[in-house]
Amino acid sequence: MFDLHPGYPFRTMVIIAATLVIAVLFLVQPVSRGSAWAMAAIATAFALLLVTGRTRQLARAHTQSAHMLAALGTTTADLPASLRTRMPLVLVTGDALAQIFDRGDGDERLAQVGDGAIWLRVDRAQDLPRLAVAVKQWRDGRAPDGVALAIAPALHADEEALTQMLRVARQAASDASRMLGTRLPGYVAVYQRLTVAPVTHDIPRWHGVSAAMRLTGAQRFEEVIRAAEWEVQREHGDPDRTRSAAAARAASLASVVGWTQRVAIGVLTDPRQPAAPWTLFGAGWIDCGPASHPGTPWARDVERQTAIVPPAMAASLAPWPLPQPLIEAMPRRLWVSPRMAALAHTIALLACAGALAMWGAARNNQALLTHIGADLGRFAMIPADHDNARRDALHSLAADRDQLDRFSRTGVPTRLSFGMYRAAALTPALNDAIASYQAPAPPPAVVTLDSMSLFDSGRAQLKPGSTRAMVGALEMIKAHPDKRVLVAGYTDAVGNPGFNQKLSLARAGAVRDWLIEASGIPVTRFAIQGYGDTRPIADNDTDTGRARNRRVEITLVPDAPTPSGNPREKDVPQGNTATSTTANPQ
Repeated sequence: MFDLHPGYPFRTMVIIAATLVIAVLFLVQPVSRGSAWAMAAIATAFALLLVTGRTRQLARAHTQSAHMLAALGTTTADLPASLRTRMPLVLVTGDALAQIFDRGDGDERLAQVGDGAIWLRVDRAQDLPRLAVAVKQWRDGRAPDGVALAIAPALHADEEALTQMLRVARQAASDASRMLGTRLPGYVAVYQRLTVAPVTHDIPRWHGVSAAMRLTGAQRFEEVIRAAEWEVQREHGDPDRTRSAAAARAASLASVVGWTQRVAIGVLTDPRQPAAPWTLFGAGWIDCGPASHPGTPWARDVERQTAIVPPAMAASLAPWPLPQPLIEAMPRRLWVSPRMAALAHTIALLACAGALAMWGAARNNQALLTHIGADLGRFAMIPADHDNARRDALHSLAADRDQLDRFSRTGVPTRLSFGMYRAAALTPALNDAIASYQAPAPPPAVVTLDSMSLFDSGRAQLKPGSTRAMVGALEMIKAHPDKRVLVAGYTDAVGNPGFNQKLSLARAGAVRDWLIEASGIPVTRFAIQGYGDTRPIADNDTDTGRARNRRVEITLVPDAPTPSGNPREKDVPQGNTATSTTANPQ
C-alpha cells in the first residue's frame, strides 16, 4: 500500500509561529491587555485559516492523484526511500505517451525507473500542476526535477492543433512552477521518422542539446546539425547506399531542428503569450515516431521551405525510447530535507521571537526608568512649603521602591527580563530621596483677645475681671512647654499712629506680665510686639471692623535656641498665623 509522506510540516510550523506570537504579545510586548487579546485573536484566526486550507489542499491533492502516486509507489517499490529523493524525477506529457511507456509486456505503465531517472507519465497536461504537488509530497518535499514535453508532429492534423497543444502545456508548466514555488526545467523531445529505412528493433540514436543553463539563441541548435553532418563524413568509407541514407537523415534532421525551433520552441518561449515563458534546458530529436505522410505539419513545412515532399514513412515499433540523454546535464538543485528545513525555520522563528522579546523588554525597561526618573524629578522640583504635593510625590517614590524591592525578592517579570533589566540601579536614589523628606513644623497656635474686654479705651492697664478672658490662653501655654510665646498688640486706625503703636506694645506687655505672674513661666519664653494700626484684619470704616482690629494675639511658636541654648527673640515669627481661636469676655 502506498504511503503519502507528509513532507514539510507546514501546519506544525503555523501553530508554532502563532504560539510564539501570542506568547510574545502577552508576556513581553508593551501593549495594553485589550490590544494583546485583539491581536492574539487575529493571529489565531489566521493560523486556523492556514491550517484548514492546507489540510483541505493536501486531502484534495491526495484524492485526485491517488492512482498516479499508487502506480509510482509500485514502480519504485524496490528503490530505497533515500534514493527516490536523490534520483532525478521527470514528468512526461504531450504526445504518444502510450508508446513511450510501453515496455513491451502490453501493460501501459504510469511510471518507469530508467537509467538514472524516474519517469512519470502525465496523460493530460492540465493535470501537471496537481501531480507535481503530489510528487513533491511523495518525495518528502523535493519537487520534480523537470518536465519533458513529447512532440510527435505526425499525430497532429495541422500546425494550429499542434500550437494549441503547446500553449496548453506551457500554461500547465507555468501553473505547476507557481504552485511548487520553484522553476520546472523544460525539455522538448521530438519523435519523428526521418528516413524511409526499414523499421527494425534497433534502438535509434538521440540527436540533441542539453545543458545546466537554459537554451538561448540558434547557435546551440546549429551544433546538432553540424554533429549530424560530421556523422555523414565519418561514414565515407561505407557503401554508397549507407552513406546516402546517412546524408538523407542529416538533411531531415536539419529540417526538423529548424522546424522545432520556429514552431515548437517559439510557442513555448514567446514572451507575448499570457503564460510565463517556459525555461527550456534541452531539446532532442530521434528517428522514431508514428507513421508519417506528406500531410503532417513537419512535411508541409519541408515542402514550403525546399519544395521537396518527404515520402511516407512507417511507424516505429513500440516501445519508443525515453529522452534519457536530454537530462544528463540537467541543473541540480540544492535540496534540503523538509525536516531539516522545518528545524531551520523553527530556529529562525525562535530567533525572531527572541529578538521581538528583547525589543519589547527594552521598551518596557525604558518606560520603567522614565517613570521612576519622572517621579524623582517631580519630587525634587516641589518646594518644601508645598507639603501636600511633596507627600503625593513621596507616595509615588515609595511605590516605586516597593516595586523594585519586590523584583529583587521574587524575580524580575518576563516583560522586563531578557537581560534588559536596569532599574535596580535606581534603588539608592529612591532611598535617598525618601530619606530627605522632612515634615514641616506644625503651624503656631494663636489665641486672639478682644482689647475692649481687657483694657479701657486709650489705656494699657488690665481692667478688673479681665483675667477670665486669658485663662484659655494660659492653659494653652502650659500644654506646650516646648514652645515660645509671642504676645502682639494691635489697634484700630483712630488716633495718632505713633500713639497707637506705643499703646499696642504697652498692652502686649501688660498681657505678658499677667501671664508670667499667673504661671511662673520664665520671662525668657516670652516676646512682645506692638503693631499699632499697621495690620488690620477688618475695615476701619465701620464700628464692627474697628472693634475686630483692636486685639491682642498670643502665639505659640517652636523654640529656636541659640548656640548657648537661649532663645533669640528675633527668631520669633511675626506676621500672619496659620490657625487662631478667639476668646471673648463673658
